[in-house]
This record gives sequence, structure tokens and C-alpha cells, in this order.
Amino acid sequence: MNKSNIPYSKISEKLGISPATISRAFRQPHLVHHATLKKIYSAVEELGGSLPDSLPAAPCEKRILAIVPVLNNPFYTDIAQGIQDAANQNGCQLLIINEMLTTFNIQQIIHFIIQSDISGVIIMQKLEESVLDQLKARTMVIQCSEFNETDSVSYITIDNLEATRKLIRYLLTAGRRNISLVNCDTNRYTYARLRLQGFKETLAEAGLAPNPAHMITVPDGKFNVTVPAICTMLKNSDIPDAIVCVSDIMAAAALRACAMEGYRVPEDIMVTGFDNIDISVMTTPNITTVNQPKHNMGFMACSHLLSMIADPGKPPQKFILDTELILRESTSF
Repeated sequence: MNKSNIPYSKISEKLGISPATISRAFRQPHLVHHATLKKIYSAVEELGGSLPDSLPAAPCEKRILAIVPVLNNPFYTDIAQGIQDAANQNGCQLLIINEMLTTFNIQQIIHFIIQSDISGVIIMQKLEESVLDQLKARTMVIQCSEFNETDSVSYITIDNLEATRKLIRYLLTAGRRNISLVNCDTNRYTYARLRLQGFKETLAEAGLAPNPAHMITVPDGKFNVTVPAICTMLKNSDIPDAIVCVSDIMAAAALRACAMEGYRVPEDIMVTGFDNIDISVMTTPNITTVNQPKHNMGFMACSHLLSMIADPGKPPQKFILDTELILRESTSF
């Protein structure tokens, strides 16, 4: 509704901006570029109108960018929603793009950041150091969930070591000793390296060592690659009594592989996942998993980025959040 008492046509004539954009500035101001909003609001005041309290008198100058590596993964969707909620609460604009940052596209991304007047960037992947350095030189950066192990960049993540230890200890108390780990690329993903470390250390505490035949790496963790990899392992005479997967998608693949090879879950083999995304309750049996505070991570990442933009001298900070072990049918008789 136009509550300024100035006809859209009169504002349009003064500014050369379409009536549709002017209407949107009053009805959905978050969809209009802040510079355009300022022009429209200034024109209203110059024409003798007034701005209602429900509209921002001084549109936010901040525009932030979230770079999501896999847009169709529900894990990143939940984080992105947290970022969006924090952006809305703080009155700033959020752009989201689906991209894996590499040495080949970093200059293109930096050009986009400059051209789009981006004040800061949230990234959700581990970067090559040279790529990270180029990004930091152009804008404020915070990492969310996945991160580089460095003191030069703020990041928000979970305690991957403790989460994995908690999970393995539970399986050990359930009497499982021959535990398989289905992991992603430990060189590419920090979380994969840390979960491998937690896996080995917890087994060592119990006087156990991983069976190399039961250590599976699926670089990108895709369902259709994980299923045959686990099937191959289950064709051997020595099978694990538990399969720990570093994602719920891989755990769903483990359930599929067990069914294909004739093993019962959890009676013959217990299966666990990680992340607590929706698929963990869509399978039969549903999946024991580790809940990550995904929305909270995104919300905190955006909020802290905005504080960094407001205070560029703020030193980098690390936020390590707790997780929760969610017990379900895949490990419980």
C-alpha cells in the first residue's frame, strides 16, 4: 500500500523509475536495491510526503554474499536459511550463489564482488591458501561449517572431534568392535580429517585399531558412488558390525548396500550418519545421527560478518559449537 500520499506516477516522473519498482519499494522494500530505495524515499520527502514507520527511513548500505558449494544439499539449505534470517533481522541484503571457489574462478568471483558492491562474504568450503588470500584482500570473509585451519580468518563450525568420539563410544557401549568408517576426502575437507582423527583416537582408547579393509573413502560422498563401495566391502567374509558414515546421505547409501547384500540393520550391522538432515528420518530404519546446529551456524556467521564489517579492526575469531547425538532405529533393536 502507498502510505506516502504521493502518487506513484508523480514519483516515477521525478525519478525516471518505473511505477512497478516504486510500488515494490513500499510493499517489499527488501527486494529493491538500497540505492534505489534511498532515491525513492528522498523523492517522497521532497514532494511533501512522509514515510510510514513500517518502512526503513535509511536503507541499509550492507550487501553480503553467501557462496554455497552444493545448492541442492539440505545441509547447506539449512545454513543458508540461518544466514537469510540474520540478514533480514539486521536489514541488509543477501545474495546467494552456487559455486566451488578455485584458482580458476576466484578472479571472476572477485570481479562479481566488486561490481555488486559486496561488503562481506560467507563461504562454506576449505580453500587453497592462495585463493583465500585473494578473497581476504578484497572483502571481509567468514567461513561457516567447513574451514581452513588458520588464525587469519574467522570461522564457525562444530566440534568434529568430540562429536565423532561421542558416536564411537556409543557404538562401543552397544558391543560393536569391528567398526567401519565411510569418509570423504580428508585432504579436501577439514571435517573429514577431524572425524577420521576422532574415529582412530576413540578406537585406540578402547584398545582397538581400524581394519584397513573397512576404511572406505568416497571423495564427494555421493549416494550412487557410496552404495557400490559399501557393497564391495560387504562381499568379503569379514564384515563390520557397525558402519559409521560422515553424512546422512552416505548412511542412507549404507542402508541400501546392507539391504542389497542381505544384512539386517541394526541386528547384523549398525549404521550411523552425520548432520541430521531430513533424509535421516525418511529411511527405513531411520538413521542414528549427529545433529549439527545448522541454522544457528548460518545465523551466527551472518551476524558476526556484519560485526566485522562494522569494525574492520576486529581480530579473527573461532566459534566451535556443540552437537547432539540422535539415537534412532539404525542402531537400536
